Amino acid sequence: MPKSATGMDLQWRTHQLAVGRDPLSLSEREWLLGNGTGGFSMGTAAGINTRRYHGLLVACESPPVGRVVAINQMLEQLFVSTGNRQVALEFSACLFRDDRKREVVAPGGHTLLRRFDKGLSVSWHYASGQITFVRELYLHWKQQAATLRYLIDGLDNADTATLNLRPMLTLRNFHGLLNKNEAGPIAVDVKNATVTVRRAQTAATIQCDHGQFMNHSDWWYNIFYPLDTERGQESQEDYFTPGFFEIDLDTTQPVAVTLTIALGAKPVESSAWSSKLRQHHLTRVLEHLGNDAPAAGAPIKRIFAIAADDFVVDRTVGEEKYSTIMAGYPWFADWGRDTFVALPGLLLETGRFDEAKATLHTFAQAIRNGLVPNRFDDYQQGSAHYNTVDASLWFVHSAIHYVECSDDVASWNQWLSSAVKQVLDAYIHGTEYDIKVAGDGLISAGSADTQLTWMDAAHSSQVFTPRQGKAVEINALWYNALAGTAPLFAATEKRAADHYDKLARRIKRSFVKVFWDDQRGYLRDHVWSTDGGQDHIDAALRPNQIFAVSLPRSPLPRTKQQKLLKQVEEKLLTPYGLRTLPPDDPNYHGHYGGSQFDRDAAYHQGTVWPWLIGAYAEGVLRVGRFKPEAKAEACSVIAPVLAMLAGKGPFASLGQLHEIHEGDPPHRPVGCIAQAWSVAEVLRVQNLIERH
Repeated sequence: MPKSATGMDLQWRTHQLAVGRDPLSLSEREWLLGNGTGGFSMGTAAGINTRRYHGLLVACESPPVGRVVAINQMLEQLFVSTGNRQVALEFSACLFRDDRKREVVAPGGHTLLRRFDKGLSVSWHYASGQITFVRELYLHWKQQAATLRYLIDGLDNADTATLNLRPMLTLRNFHGLLNKNEAGPIAVDVKNATVTVRRAQTAATIQCDHGQFMNHSDWWYNIFYPLDTERGQESQEDYFTPGFFEIDLDTTQPVAVTLTIALGAKPVESSAWSSKLRQHHLTRVLEHLGNDAPAAGAPIKRIFAIAADDFVVDRTVGEEKYSTIMAGYPWFADWGRDTFVALPGLLLETGRFDEAKATLHTFAQAIRNGLVPNRFDDYQQGSAHYNTVDASLWFVHSAIHYVECSDDVASWNQWLSSAVKQVLDAYIHGTEYDIKVAGDGLISAGSADTQLTWMDAAHSSQVFTPRQGKAVEINALWYNALAGTAPLFAATEKRAADHYDKLARRIKRSFVKVFWDDQRGYLRDHVWSTDGGQDHIDAALRPNQIFAVSLPRSPLPRTKQQKLLKQVEEKLLTPYGLRTLPPDDPNYHGHYGGSQFDRDAAYHQGTVWPWLIGAYAEGVLRVGRFKPEAKAEACSVIAPVLAMLAGKGPFASLGQLHEIHEGDPPHRPVGCIAQAWSVAEVLRVQNLIERH
């Protein structure tokens, strides 16, 4: 397998950026590396941290949560002496603000940057005259550790050369910020070329294979994060540096220096074995996806393999280790709804059936009163939150899909059917949060003070999209669950199968009657009744109705599906996903930013969601009966998102898809830089097109 000078496997290199006239423009290009446990590295192509979540290692104290920033950055200085002349080169860069609130970069390492590469690792290539300096960062797979590897060349004319590597740390919860005055005591323990830094209950150990560590503690003040300012948050913090590694370099040949960072008080060994394990694992995924077409240009299958893998992590339940799916980076953990929307794309389409089964098992064990957890708690191990009506229905959808793809009838008979039946029967008989079947067979849930669907934004006591009563996508999922499981239960539980089949037929009759708006030509978003028995209708045009077209079993006649698609295409479809409201709606928010309140108010009120592009494209395929015209249209729908994923277009990414985009053109990407269901749904629908 060919490798670059630093060791990066070129087969897995997916993105390469040449530096133009404005190196600072690369500070707008964010990258992500995952380690298979919920830990990650994240930053910008310019090497400048622009948000609190950027760091060389954000590690998990209680995988996949309990995340702390183990090391924020490394300051690198190269001192080169030739005769009586000494040159000091600096390759790092931090962002500050001066007294006039103007942004200032120091040191100016970004001015020497020539290229940035992304694959299973990230690398920055610098040059000054004939001297070249390469920094490569990679994570240890399934470990809370990272390695920096440096390659320095072009020192032939120098008499002496010394490299100083100064770690910059905060050792804080990844949601927080560190101020020196509130940091408390920080202990530094040095043994040869190994240093352990402790703050409160968190420690990080840094080990270098060359030189010695010079114990000289210091602080860097007021590092500025502009993306936090944009989000209405505090945006400055202080970095602690315990000292620096001093390394005398051989000037007669290229020199490689390796530095490893680990969470905890002990160093870790080389990550070579873990890197090989991940490459072997991803090779199997790539074989299942198929090779990239020669004319494709960008290695889209490799990009999908890596992007999908970043979200699949381990979770321990009791004494057993299972799989789960992180909803998004940097700030989300494993959410039930997101997990089961994403599971078909991330795990089934990539042939990872064992992990799909393990993920289903993780959540099946946590079902309470028929409810799959909305999310597990970030801080209380094993604690779960259940405030959702749709996570359980997406769980059933994924269970059906898993059995159909894997033909794992044994797991269905042994435990999965029981978990599914818990959900269906609890919904039929009624369960928490007023989730129950109404007389017409449709599901009703919640109140004006709850947010049980995926449109769940709330701030303090204000719920921005209350969707109490009968919500359109909940009942499309409800029909799909009953109609899809009835055949699976038929062989072993005929009475249950007959009951589910009969209820599904009743729902199909009620669905059109309750939700279809003949005058507008689309489905109502939700309907509800007050305590006094007065009926209400929310007729806003929202994308939730698309699932009545995209799910394998639809309760909607085909002629009405065609009308619905036309309305969604004309008013909600954008190049990057579906808007959550059309621009002519009085509640529409076209901009996403500002304070938490402002962002929550816009979250589902016009903001574009890429994950919905999968359902829309599948709707196009199903309504068009997978004919060539329908396939061509579906391809054109997802083309801008694929281009962005491959690093092309105005919002070119570095191998991931954002959580959301602004509703107003040009639809700037915002929110999480990497969202599981965004990647999963585009991958799933692309494969669906290819299979037909």
